[in-house]
Amino acid sequence: MPGEAMRLADFIDANLDELLGDWRRFAQQLDLRRSAVSGHALQTSTRSLLRQLAADLRTPPAEDSAGQKPGATRQARAHARNRLRAGFTLAEVVSEYCALRINILERWTRETDDIGPDASKDLVRFNQALDQALKESISRYSAGLERARDLFVGILAHDLRTPLGAIAMSAQALLHNEGLPDRCLQAAARIGHSGSRMQRMIDDLLDFTRTRLGSPLPLARSRADLADVCARALDEIRAAHPERTFLLECQGPLAGHWDPNRLAQLLANLLDNAVQHGHPARPVALRVRRAEDGVIAEVHNDGPAIPAHMRHQIFDPLMRGPRPGTERRQTGLGLGLYIARQIAVAHQGTLAVTSAESGTTFTLWLPDAPSAP
Repeated sequence: MPGEAMRLADFIDANLDELLGDWRRFAQQLDLRRSAVSGHALQTSTRSLLRQLAADLRTPPAEDSAGQKPGATRQARAHARNRLRAGFTLAEVVSEYCALRINILERWTRETDDIGPDASKDLVRFNQALDQALKESISRYSAGLERARDLFVGILAHDLRTPLGAIAMSAQALLHNEGLPDRCLQAAARIGHSGSRMQRMIDDLLDFTRTRLGSPLPLARSRADLADVCARALDEIRAAHPERTFLLECQGPLAGHWDPNRLAQLLANLLDNAVQHGHPARPVALRVRRAEDGVIAEVHNDGPAIPAHMRHQIFDPLMRGPRPGTERRQTGLGLGLYIARQIAVAHQGTLAVTSAESGTTFTLWLPDAPSAP
């Protein structure tokens, strides 16, 4: 029979078993057979969350503007980790909170027809607490999902190195076999070039994973001449794109204390980007010169300007700009420019882009001797 309203915190504690029964009926709609976590563990997590919500309703409102409760925040994060391990989708996590809200409030309001001032305050605080818990759960779930995805990509890229190394070594062995006919040597050369491109993509994936997981790019600094580094990068790109023309201009002393392998990777990424997006009949230019307290390297390609709305995000990961000629297929992962900027930052340098109808230029500035991290 309806009567005087029970405080919401007391109602949750008194009806915990019935509320968990409502949760089990909700869970029956999900395919929990795919879960790596037992149904008992999932229910226990829900029980802990409900108890924490009841406990928070009994404590005075938070004085800070955020209104956050440390206990509810911790429990919501633990709940999110549990759901992520169980294989819940984000939509299922949100649906679970919605179902809890509906079931609790429907049962509570059915037991009384007289919701007074105290009950109204409970209702407001309950919705605030549940919304905060949902926000924390979504944040922790999303962060955990991204980390798991990044770890998977890193492991996959690392494991691909061994079979790719075998392919590259086999291609080199075939190229040194003078008894093979020309068509077989040409096929081996194509395998070698494709393997080199795959290696660059795997290296970019590994570097992307490192930065996403919070690790700085490792550097092995030594005395290096940027002119030599540029020649190495151009040799690599020429081998991959023998049909294209490249220009190299070096002015002044270009020695510094850098990681030459990382800088070769940076320049190869810029040159490859210029090939992908530049005019196919015009040369790609690499110009290097001495500047105050450092050196400047510029990679220029003729071709359409980068659209204005894309310039602020050109260095974001997984970004791929439009290419001249709709018949040309998109290639690459969209990580080259992101990795290039990360390498520049690791050397305490800068990488910027300017683009107009006359073409696009990426400008790298490097200090002569970056300070140790």
